[in-house]
Amino acid sequence: MSIVETSKAGNVSISDDVIMAILSQSISECYGLVAMAPKDLLEGLNLKISEKGRKKGIAIQSHDDFSVTVDLHVIVAYGVRIPEVARTVMERAKIAIETQLGIQVREVNINVHGIKVPKG
Repeated sequence: MSIVETSKAGNVSISDDVIMAILSQSISECYGLVAMAPKDLLEGLNLKISEKGRKKGIAIQSHDDFSVTVDLHVIVAYGVRIPEVARTVMERAKIAIETQLGIQVREVNINVHGIKVPKG
């Protein structure tokens, strides 16, 4: 899938892979975010086989009005305030897409799949 904007000068097409790369980079340093999680069991099995970790945990739905809805599936660190981590990830994802690509973000949905407990 990709998102396409048409103007008098021509078409602009932005691939979901580009959006995923920008999302991955923008949220990678969020405090309390440990990793992305597979959206479902089947995706988790496919990731182990294909090793395409960058797309793991990110789902993008493109809309006709040059906007997107983003679903992020994450694992957070033990002991952090989960709502604050989720809010930070939402804000960074939204700002990155809107400023770098000029695409309106309708929603950023955070799905927390687990908590990473430190060893020992």
